[in-house]
Amino acid sequence: MERSAFLATAWRLGRYYRTYPQYVEDEVKSRLDDPGQFERGPRNTKRGSASDDKHAFVVEHGRYVSARWPGDAYLFARRFEAKLAEGSAS
Repeated sequence: MERSAFLATAWRLGRYYRTYPQYVEDEVKSRLDDPGQFERGPRNTKRGSASDDKHAFVVEHGRYVSARWPGDAYLFARRFEAKLAEGSAS
């Protein structure tokens, strides 16, 4: 989503919103053993909510939990809380 937002406004704003030289997706793929390991989340602008995670997307790998944007915050918080509970149960 961030790449398409950048491309949609770049003609007018130039590199104004670019903070890093690479897009996050490109940087992540460059660090993988096989770029085919990269799994793109669903592309949508609908948000998850406190009672509905249908449109939310969170990645978990071991102790790592990550989400794409504020629309994933409710699901991210629940998954992160579950990771913390797992750690305290050990």
